[in-house]
Parts: sequence; structure tokens; C-alpha cells
Amino acid sequence: MTTPVTPTVPTAPAPFDAFAHAQALLTGLGADELPPASGVRLHEPAEGADAVCEALLAGVWSALARPGALATNFRLVESGRQVDRSRWMRSRVGDGEILHTALVPGYLHSAVERGATLVISHLEALDERIMLLCEAFEYQLRARAWVNCYITAGANSAFDVHSDDHDALILQLLGTKHWEVDSRVGARARGLAPGSLDRVLTPGMCLSVPRDTAHRVSGTGELTVHLTVGYEPFADVREEISAARALVATTTGTTPTPRAESDRPDQLDYLAGRLALRPDRRPGASLRSALTGEIGATTRIRWASRFPPYVTTGDEHLTVTTMGRRIRLDRRLERTVALLARGGALTLDQLAADSDLPDAELRALLAFGARHDFLICEG
Repeated sequence: MTTPVTPTVPTAPAPFDAFAHAQALLTGLGADELPPASGVRLHEPAEGADAVCEALLAGVWSALARPGALATNFRLVESGRQVDRSRWMRSRVGDGEILHTALVPGYLHSAVERGATLVISHLEALDERIMLLCEAFEYQLRARAWVNCYITAGANSAFDVHSDDHDALILQLLGTKHWEVDSRVGARARGLAPGSLDRVLTPGMCLSVPRDTAHRVSGTGELTVHLTVGYEPFADVREEISAARALVATTTGTTPTPRAESDRPDQLDYLAGRLALRPDRRPGASLRSALTGEIGATTRIRWASRFPPYVTTGDEHLTVTTMGRRIRLDRRLERTVALLARGGALTLDQLAADSDLPDAELRALLAFGARHDFLICEG
């Protein structure tokens, strides 16, 4: 008798509320599967946005206080040009080959006041709160994501009209910033069309800017900070599909015809399965839990893969595909695996409250996951 297999697939599209999701993430709550927003979209502050802004700002100020060895994470841009790093950053080599860096406040402060923009690239590598936010976006959008921060205090624009080769979500954290976004999505225009979006963002607001869409950003004369979450949905897998189609066309002598995602009702499920085969892993280590099997009440637990696992269920077993491996688990673990596979960080207490497993079995699953590197258990 053939065992029925049911794939766990993404839910139907719903509006993406970045701040609501960030709030849920930072307060330890879960979030539903949310697809990327399409087109230029502007969201007013969600409930609790002030607390989220303060939490994320703490990560920004922390990164500024200790840039450490990551000098390349910082750029200062004035009038469209990068300011030589030696003017506003000091570096020295010590302890063998370790590069120590520190910001020079005097020059940096005056430059920002004149209208220069301080850019912190890949902020997720410098602060844990931003890292968790970035990881959550990657799971919800099924995309490679990264977080850049922009700080300015002048009324000028360090960047003229330009477009980016990736989609972006803008989270305004402090002060106000003036955004103009072309109504011709994907046009890569050098100017902005009449009737384009023209708004001043205040803390708690979220803006979606599609790739290849012209936009101009300028300060309003006060200290302002925003985060840009850049992302590329299914980028690697789409490249695989395109390469495969081109190879088939070369072999058969036919012309490949691009298909819209809506033409393939199973494509989202297929892409989700392909992403689960990628070996990409989140940063983090479970050495203590892996060696001792100990999981404390405050241990932070999250799935180890950078992209969501792909889960199929049979009569008695789950088959979990993650980081290129297939793991077979007892069907009784289905609810707990589903909670963990959402990608957020949960403590043992939070997980136990929603799981239907006895405490001993839950701890055994977590220890097994840490030992076999599909769960990260830290703290």
C-alpha cells in the first residue's frame, strides 16, 4: 500500500506588514508565512511600532560604537561620492593579522551635518536583533536578504535619482526622510514621472520599492535613520531554472519561452523544495547543547537553515528536507517541527507552551536537532 504524501506548501498571498512582523519577531512571537509585496507600497505605522523602532535603533547605535574589524561595513557618501575612509576611520593591525578599526567622531559628525550619509552595510552581521529580523525576512520572503542602515542629518541628498537591482523594504526608525519613487515600476528611468510617489516617511512607516524602479531620497534637516532590507526572491533557484531551460533549448534546438509564475500553479512549491536543497546555513553554534544535550528554559532555539525546510508527511513519518539533507522523523513531531520551521527564535518555555509533546520528548528532539545540525540552540 502506498503511503500518501502531503507537501507543506506556502500559504496564499497576504499583505506584508514589515513593522508588525518585526514587532512579533522582537517580542518572541511567531509570524505567519508572508510573501513579498508587489509594486510601490506605503504602510502607515503598525501598532507598537515605537517599541520596534527603539529596539532596532539600539542595534544601530551598538554597531557604531564598536565597528571592530569590519571596516568595510561602513561608507560615508557625500554629494554622490564616497569619502576616503582614512579621513573618518582609524585602523591598526594588532594581535597578528587582526585589523582594529574605530570611527573618528569629529570629521564624521561635521560631514553628516553637512548632508553626507553614513551607510552601514550588512548591519545583520553586527547586531543580533538585526540578524534575527533579517533571518525572519529571508524565511517569509524565501529570499536572500541583507540589511543596510542610512544615517544623515542634513537636508541634501547624498544620492541622486537612481535604481537598485534588487527589491527593498524601507523601515523608517528615527526622524523624517523624503522619498520620491517613480510610478513606472521597473523602468530604470533617469528621471521621475509626474504623479510618482512623493512622501515624507516618519518613524514606524514602511515603504516597498521594487527592483529597477527609480527613486530619490533626501533628508529634511534633522537626524534621520532608516533601514533598507534588500532581498532577491528565489534568485539562485530562478537562475538554475533559466540555465536548465537554456541547456534544454541548446540540446533540442528549440527556443526557450519564459513562463510567468502564475502559469505554473506548482512552481512556488517546486521552488520551496529547491531552496531546501541548498546547503546555506544561518550563523550560530550549538556546541554546548550538542555535546551535553542540555537545553535550558531560556535557551534560544531556531532552525539552522537559511531557507525554510521542506516537509512532507506520511501516515507515520515526516520527511524534512533542509540544507540539502533529508531527515526522517516520527509523525508525532509534526506540530513541533512546524513551529520550529517557521524560522523565528523560541525559548524552550515558549516552544513547550505551543508544542503537544511531553517535556522529555521535546528535549530529546531539540538535543537530536542540535547534534545533527538542523537546529541552533544557544544560551
